[in-house]
Amino acid sequence: MSNRDKLLPPSVREQVVRAIYADADRLGWQTLPLADRTATFNRWIEDERVGGPLTRFMTPEQARSWIKDGPMKEYGRALRGAGRFAAYGRQGGTGPNDVVRHALGPTATLVEGSLGSKPLHCLGEIDGATAYIAWDHSRNFKNLLWAALRASALDGLDAHLVVLEPPGTASPPELVKEQQRLAERCALTVHRMREVLGIAGGQP
Repeated sequence: MSNRDKLLPPSVREQVVRAIYADADRLGWQTLPLADRTATFNRWIEDERVGGPLTRFMTPEQARSWIKDGPMKEYGRALRGAGRFAAYGRQGGTGPNDVVRHALGPTATLVEGSLGSKPLHCLGEIDGATAYIAWDHSRNFKNLLWAALRASALDGLDAHLVVLEPPGTASPPELVKEQQRLAERCALTVHRMREVLGIAGGQP
């Protein structure tokens, strides 16, 4: 928890994060152009739901930094029920258990206590064997590749990368082939999975 987090009463933190995440869901933050993101950060500071409460405890510049480096840095993980803002993300969509079964098979199970982030990863078990699984969107493929390569080389685990395709999107065929070749060169297995979004936790 950051020092600025500690300044905020829990009720204010919850109110602000719910408002931010509801707006981000509506705007399609994951595919929003950089210029539009910048404009949104500026609007949030002027918004009585967001900047109003925050600027009672910090300056507008600090509030903007808190939003950017706190809730919005964690937004992608919160969408998948992970990270310190998970309670405010979407609930009921594609989760770790779904990813494990997609990568290893319908009878695979998530190893309790193995879920981690940056990138999202866990251990899965099937037929007595344990495997490492990391997942994220295509733009973060290099982070998935490196994490899986470390698990394979240093821990001796069978390692899998799961590239999530958000609703209404598809990676270009040439990119899919490139990622497949890179994974094969590293003796890793890559899967592609259509992501299902749940109900936004920021909604009443």
